[in-house]
Amino acid sequence: MLDAEFECRKCGKVVSYKQYELDRFCPHCGTFLRPRRQPKYWVFQFNPAIYGWFDWIKENKKTEQWLTSQHARYIREGDKVAIWASGNKAGVYAIGEIVANPRKRPLNPEQEKYWTNKADVYKFLEKNSVIIKYLKVIIDRPLLEDNCSRDPILSAMEILKQSQGTNFPLTKEQWNRILELIDEKHQINE
Repeated sequence: MLDAEFECRKCGKVVSYKQYELDRFCPHCGTFLRPRRQPKYWVFQFNPAIYGWFDWIKENKKTEQWLTSQHARYIREGDKVAIWASGNKAGVYAIGEIVANPRKRPLNPEQEKYWTNKADVYKFLEKNSVIIKYLKVIIDRPLLEDNCSRDPILSAMEILKQSQGTNFPLTKEQWNRILELIDEKHQINE
């Protein structure tokens, strides 16, 4: 609880738990403070045989629309995302942040050409989707499934137990471990 933050719904001021214990009202405008939502962590998966994500990302796209077929009511702006490719070289290829809450919206027309089966595009009209902003893309040295399976923290990831689906929750500990391993991979060989 000591790392919790509280925010003012009127002016947006954020205060620490310590400040909140002293005064439950905003020091700036006097409005009652509320607990600040902590980000959640997710794995979003794509199948390279169905969606040409690697071609999409090579064009240096900074944001992308993703289906939220599972967990849409829990996924929110500010949540963090690891992008996972399925298949022979399964693993984490990028990390990002959700910049638009889930809602039904047509697929971004720029993305349509990357879908192998154009009929799959209709899913965006029926299911919620989010917009993700990429923070780091690591297609040159991904964090592969084999490494995740051998890691004591990542071996418990849901995507390794049940790979069918688009969205999988991560714990904060798993998220931090992914970041740590990505940084190690890039520091060793640079």
